Amino acid sequence: MKEFVKKKAVIVKDRLGLPNYMTMFYMEPGTYNPEDVPEMFKIKNKIVPAILISQYHNTTMKSMGGDVAVSLPYQQPRHTITLDEAAAACARKGEGWHLMTNTEFVYLLHEAEELGHTIGGNTNHGCNADNPQEKGVVYDSAGRTLTGCDPLTWSHDGTAGGVFGICGNFWEFVTGLRLHKGVVEYTKDNDAAVEGYTTEAPDWQVATANGKPLRLYGNDGVTLSTKEDVEVAWDGCHIKDLQLEELEEMPEIAYKLGIVPHDWKNETAGIWADNELEEAVPFRGSSFLSTSFGGAGALDLSNARSSVGGDVSLRSALFLESWQLVTDLLKAGCGSTRRSAGRMSADNFPYVEGQPAEIYFDGKWHRGKIIAGYRFRDGIVTIQTEDGKKIWCGESRKELYRAL
Repeated sequence: MKEFVKKKAVIVKDRLGLPNYMTMFYMEPGTYNPEDVPEMFKIKNKIVPAILISQYHNTTMKSMGGDVAVSLPYQQPRHTITLDEAAAACARKGEGWHLMTNTEFVYLLHEAEELGHTIGGNTNHGCNADNPQEKGVVYDSAGRTLTGCDPLTWSHDGTAGGVFGICGNFWEFVTGLRLHKGVVEYTKDNDAAVEGYTTEAPDWQVATANGKPLRLYGNDGVTLSTKEDVEVAWDGCHIKDLQLEELEEMPEIAYKLGIVPHDWKNETAGIWADNELEEAVPFRGSSFLSTSFGGAGALDLSNARSSVGGDVSLRSALFLESWQLVTDLLKAGCGSTRRSAGRMSADNFPYVEGQPAEIYFDGKWHRGKIIAGYRFRDGIVTIQTEDGKKIWCGESRKELYRAL
C-alpha cells in the first residue's frame, strides 16, 4: 500500500441521478512521485486523482437507453447478463463510469494481502464455507445474499468503508484480461477503464515470461506454460495445485495480473482455463456455489464472451480526472445533515452515527450501533451488530427500533 493513497466511503450520483455507494481511492496532488503511483490510477498515459469502486455487486434499473448498473445496499444483484451487456449498463451511468477492470480488482486483492486480511464471503449458499458462522442475508432458496448486509470480514479491508462481495455470492466480470487461444493477454495500466472490453481492442498485450508468451491450459488440472505446442483442453484446480511448465518459478506478471497471489502455494481458491476458445473472458471472486474452491483470488478463464449465468454479476467503477470533484465529495461526506426545520436534526436519535440501538427483526431484538446506511437520515434506520451484520427498518416503524 502507498501511504499517499487514501480512501473513503462516499455516495455518488450518476448522470441519471441514481445514488451509488462507492469506496473512493484518491491521491492528493503534490503528495506523490509519478513513478510510485499504482497502475490503477494510470489511464491512457495520464494519472487520475481518484478511482471509485462500487461497494456492492450492482443491481440494474431500467432507463430509456437500457439497463443501468447501480450500487446500493439491500438489493438483489443483477445476474444472467453478458460481459458486453454489463459493460454497457455501467457506461450508461455517464463519463468515467465503466465495468470494473482487472487492474482495479487486483488492487483490492493486493491491499488485502498487504493488510494481512483474509477476505470472507458467501461461498456456500449463504455462509462462508471456511467459516460457517459468517452469514449474509439470504433472499432465495439457492443461497444468494442481499447487498449491504455482510459481516465486516467480507469487505476487502475488513472495514465498513471497504468493497464488499469480491469473495463469493457472485462471480463478477472484469475487463482488461483474457485468454486468446490460451495465451494470456491484458491491457496496460488501467486503460481498460476507457476501452479494453471489446473483442478487438487495439491495446491488448501478450503476457510473457522469459521472452515467450504465457499460456494457461487445462490438463488434469491447470498448467501455466511458455511451451508453444500445448494440449487443447479445459480443466480447473485449486491455485495451490497449479502446474508450471518450462518455468522454474512463478513469473512476476502472474502476480501483477492477479492470476495467483504471492502465497499461491497455499491458496485454495480455484482457477479454471479453456484454451479451446478463441477468447475466454474472466470471471473473478467465486460465487455462492464455489464451496472449497471459493475465495477472492478465484479466477475462471473458461467462458466465452457471450456466457451468462445465475451466479455471475457486475460491479461498476468510476474514474475522476478533476481534483475539484474529489474535494467536493470529501466535503460532502464531512458535513452534518439537516432537513426541514423541526423535522430532523443530525444531533438526535436515530440520526447519530455510532449511537447504540436495537432493531426488532426475525422475532428478536438485535443490538448494534447506528450507521450511515442506505437513505440514512432519509427514511431508513440501519444498525450494524457486533458480528458485522447490517439490519434496517423504516424510520416510521418506531415500534421496531429503539435507542439504548
